[in-house]
Parts: sequence; structure tokens; C-alpha cells
Amino acid sequence: MTQVVDPLRTLRPLREEEIEQLTTVHEPDATPLAYDVYRDGDELVIVFDAPGVAPSDIDVTVEGQAVVVSLRRELAKGPGVDVIESGRQHGTFRRRLWLGDRWDLRGLRAHAQHGALSVRAPLAAAESRRVEVTTDHDIAPETTPRHQHAEFDVFVEDASVHTAA
Repeated sequence: MTQVVDPLRTLRPLREEEIEQLTTVHEPDATPLAYDVYRDGDELVIVFDAPGVAPSDIDVTVEGQAVVVSLRRELAKGPGVDVIESGRQHGTFRRRLWLGDRWDLRGLRAHAQHGALSVRAPLAAAESRRVEVTTDHDIAPETTPRHQHAEFDVFVEDASVHTAA
């Protein structure tokens, strides 16, 4: 079968969709967000880089023991705006951090100032209780627990150990 090639195709004017495709800044869906983590007294502090981001474009959520931060920095656009050069990253930035049980995520606070987002979690109130140590003579034969073999997933994060059955 003969294939017809149109050598003048590249000289034809581009359709509007093609022009928009060529002039649109293509951004990844989720670029990693730079951050620092430190402890300040009885608080965990996480500071995220957010220069040029309005507080209304920042979203902080708690999912279980994870803190999820998403923010969006848009490239300037609109009528009369002609971007000459862009040296900053633009788009959606997202980071998920899993925190250990020692941090109270119900008391989580977030504050945006001077191009940085500060997220603070207080130390959770430590619950302690005395555990009685027994011997084989203290347990009645009918109440002796059966050994069940179960698989446990162990997640090590931030020097905390978590087990899930």
C-alpha cells in the first residue's frame, strides 16, 4: 500500500488547540515539597517552603497519623501578561509525613508567614499504667491463652515502632 506524505504540512497554520498546547506550561501533578522537621520543647515543628504562595492556596489535612500538606503556586498569567523568564517551580506541591503516636495531631496548628508554612504538633499526654507481672501459678488452667499465629506489619517511622495486625 502506498503512503502519501504531505511535505507542506509543516507550513500550514497551526490550529488553536495546537497553539495552546505549545504555549501552556505543563506541570507535574505533585512535586515534592521541601521541608525541615525539628523539636522545639514539647512540640514537633515542620517548616515547609512556600514562597509566593497565598495562604488560601495552602491545604493542611490530617489522615490518621499522617499530616498532608498541599500548596499551589501559579505562573503569572492573564491579559497583557507576557512571562519573559521563570526561575521558580510552579504547580502543585504535596508532602505526606507520618508522625508517631507521641504527637497529638488533634492539637495540630498551621501558620503561614514570610514564605514559609509552619506546622506544629504538641507532644501527646503520656498515659502510663502499672502492669502486673504474673507467674504460671497465678493463671488458672482453663484461662490459659492459646497461642495464635498472626502476621504483623511493622512500620518504623521517626524512631517509633507501629504494629498492625
